Amino acid sequence: MGPVWRLMKGQKGTCDRCGRETADYPAVGRVVDYEFTPEEKYCWDCYRYLTPFLDDVAPVSQNPFQPVTKPAIP
Repeated sequence: MGPVWRLMKGQKGTCDRCGRETADYPAVGRVVDYEFTPEEKYCWDCYRYLTPFLDDVAPVSQNPFQPVTKPAIP
């Protein structure tokens, strides 16, 4: 699956843009086998700055199709 944004609730991290410590941060990453893996984390100030450019931060999926590893309906 392509790049997706997710709010990481209850987790602490460091902003990849300014280096500030933050909790409950937005992150962009990839979903592989139904698990989200963050690639870049942002504090809320940097996220507000990036909002007009979100398509440029994660424009295209490198691997748009993921092979199915388990059925959608058990």
